[in-house]
Amino acid sequence: MTEHKKLHGTRTHEVAHVTLALPANVRAILRVGNEFFLRTLDSMASLADDDLIKALVYTAMWTANVKHITDSVAANQKFAAFDTVVPDEMRQPVSVMAISNALRIPYETVRRYVHTLLKEGRCQRVGPKGLIVPAAVIGGDAHRAAMRANYHSLLRFVTELRRAGFDFTPYRHRLPQTVPLPPEGQPMANSRAVTRVLGEMVMHGVDLLGRLHDSDFLYALIFTTVWTNNVHHITVSNDNLKYGALTELPPDDARRPVTVHAVATSLRVPYETVRRYANKMVKNGSAVRVGNKGLIVPRERLAVESSLEGTRNAYIYIERTVAALYRAGFDFGGY
Repeated sequence: MTEHKKLHGTRTHEVAHVTLALPANVRAILRVGNEFFLRTLDSMASLADDDLIKALVYTAMWTANVKHITDSVAANQKFAAFDTVVPDEMRQPVSVMAISNALRIPYETVRRYVHTLLKEGRCQRVGPKGLIVPAAVIGGDAHRAAMRANYHSLLRFVTELRRAGFDFTPYRHRLPQTVPLPPEGQPMANSRAVTRVLGEMVMHGVDLLGRLHDSDFLYALIFTTVWTNNVHHITVSNDNLKYGALTELPPDDARRPVTVHAVATSLRVPYETVRRYANKMVKNGSAVRVGNKGLIVPRERLAVESSLEGTRNAYIYIERTVAALYRAGFDFGGY
């Protein structure tokens, strides 16, 4: 077994081989899921000096350290509380190569970021075994603030899924580990368990995006950010269900262009990097410039079979995220 497989476990290629009947509102659900994924990336970047790649390297590290905890219902619950942190001796070290493979980011790029994280004290080496993000960092004020912020984003995600017609019926039954949602201003009693699930969600999303676009995660992310922004006004309105079915995509004249600068700012990625990828997208027909207003991903580009297959896999990813949150004790009783 390669290091790549060790890090990913069930992440790599898992969605591609699953058969699941798609609901009539799959597009509406996908748009909501994309918005949540992008918000979560933004929250991660805020923990990493507004540097998305640094945030991804950091997240890949800490999620790999505790993946065996996240994947175990009992262990995840043991370390579920806001103030309960997995001790360092239970964290499984991960190598730079494994992180590079997981993110589909060049080894040298990852190595440089790891060097920076080591200098900053955000991670540490464990002999020849690899790297961990220690409990002292995970339990610090920055992570606590991020967990509180992510809780509000998660509530928004679940509320918008309900508005998009997501079927929460299988998840309303309370499990022994289900914890009632807290009063306003208080953290979830199972914050750590849920945070680990969301970290895994990010890694699954990174893997899914990378596989959709020839293992170029940044291209995939910028492409996704463009089309998600194009239809944001639809996602947050009652028109989301109007364009809900797999083959019912908003027409181009309903898509709102987004500028390269806006994409770069929202992703916290250098402008020149986004501009370079935008030019590539325009050249290969994946995006169209609308005068000086910005870019849209045209309807016909999203209606091709490869994109439709990506939509199917993305829906499975969202369904599995909800199921993982349910197992972690999130209370869906009100949804």
